[in-house]
Amino acid sequence: MPSDRIYALKPYIAEGSRILLLGSMPSVRSLESGFYYMHRQNRMWQILSSFVPFEVDDSVKSRMKAADYLHLSFSDVIASCVRQGSLDSAIRDYKINDINAITDHNKSIVRIITAGSKAQSLFKKHIVLNRSDIEVLHLPSTSPANTRFSLESLKAIYKEAIVIHDN
Repeated sequence: MPSDRIYALKPYIAEGSRILLLGSMPSVRSLESGFYYMHRQNRMWQILSSFVPFEVDDSVKSRMKAADYLHLSFSDVIASCVRQGSLDSAIRDYKINDINAITDHNKSIVRIITAGSKAQSLFKKHIVLNRSDIEVLHLPSTSPANTRFSLESLKAIYKEAIVIHDN
């Protein structure tokens, strides 16, 4: 019987990161692309691109440039799991990522954002931060499956959390 265990992407750590954005587990498309939030229907990059003064296209390079501009790093709460497809509801037999290894090594991180209810619930259940100087915010999913929030409302919510004004 073939294994259907999948593994998270390597964290993307922008130089001088202020914020670590945690999803649950990347979509199949993101895993294939090797970068975060690459499914064209996910609204994350529509949101983040509205916070930068330049065009952000669908390329990994362009999205890395935007992440760097925003001092934004990416990882996931889950290190590996069994999942068919991309839905969080299909995740089982998961192993948790060592988030403290990221934040202990990157002292400039002052905020962690979990994106979506699965990331939030697993973070709250399994992660105790070593650093007390990190603010943790739990935001709604940017998945197209989350129809409760419009793109404009997500932009407002994420802008408040991502655009840190004391640079």
